[in-house]
Amino acid sequence: MSFSMPPWVRTLSIIQRHTAHYIYAIFLVFGVTGCCLNILLLCGRRKFRTVTCCVYMAAASIIMLINLSLGIGTTLFLLNPRHFYFLSPTFSRINTYLLQVTSMMYRWCLVAASFDRYALTSTDLNLRNFAKMHVARRTIVIIIVAWIVLPIHNLIYNTGNMNSSNIYYNAPLLYYHSIFTLTAGCIFPATIMITCAFLTHHNLVLKQKRRQFIIAQHGGNNIEARDQERRRDRQVLLLLIVQVIVFLITIIPLMCSHFYNAMTLNIKNKSIERMTIERFAAYLASLSVYLFPTLSFYLYTMTSTMFRSELKKLIRFIVRCNCLRQNVRIEPVGNNIKHRPVTRH
Repeated sequence: MSFSMPPWVRTLSIIQRHTAHYIYAIFLVFGVTGCCLNILLLCGRRKFRTVTCCVYMAAASIIMLINLSLGIGTTLFLLNPRHFYFLSPTFSRINTYLLQVTSMMYRWCLVAASFDRYALTSTDLNLRNFAKMHVARRTIVIIIVAWIVLPIHNLIYNTGNMNSSNIYYNAPLLYYHSIFTLTAGCIFPATIMITCAFLTHHNLVLKQKRRQFIIAQHGGNNIEARDQERRRDRQVLLLLIVQVIVFLITIIPLMCSHFYNAMTLNIKNKSIERMTIERFAAYLASLSVYLFPTLSFYLYTMTSTMFRSELKKLIRFIVRCNCLRQNVRIEPVGNNIKHRPVTRH
């Protein structure tokens, strides 16, 4: 009896096969460009270098650049059938380990940035001490060291292949990997960032009430400075809220994918339709993983007026340097020969 594949199954396979190259390439170009501009702005402009939140964002941008280059670069390389011979167990283990390490690092740097904003707006002196430059540098080092060690199981076992033939041997490991990634990489960061956003909003509301009370008691002195501070607080809160929303939107498909993998490990003899849907869903989840690193620069640019202002200054500085370099005229050596004194012997 011949088996005919349903048209929609064939359509999903065609969509995945023909769009992967273009979408991943677009993500790589825009993501690498955005991360490089993030690094230039956050590390090169004095206004950002002295802000602890921007230190976390700069560290996250550097790690996101590595994550995009490794993840999408490897994916594009392996989309070529001639490169399938690179898919050895050792390559799979190293690739899975590096991708998880860099993904966890930049997510927890963003978590630290969110907590830093909450600490800075708090009235508790102990919490405010967290928003110090030396504390930010130490926290980044701790995050890097912790996430180099914690996913070490990826180097020992091949967790990159969830559809192992020996499911009874690998089931505990795959359960652990799915739950570990789901909790440490999705649920905990998202929960902490949402909580910090609400607490920051609460602190800013209290700060605004105190500011209005001081104005009512002491008159309208330094109104311009207070307005500038209020606008800055609104920008910080808006950037934090938008960052949390976009992070949640991009992380939900990955959460669903890891939860589904953990729940369906013991299911065998899946139909072709189900396997096709699973592959297409995994493809969409893999795209969503790289969506936040790709959009981070454009997200900051659209949300923050100060970020746009510093970007314009950086562009003007680069253009001015190029113009000065082009206007430098080098005179030929021969033009000065006739003006040289002649030494007679």
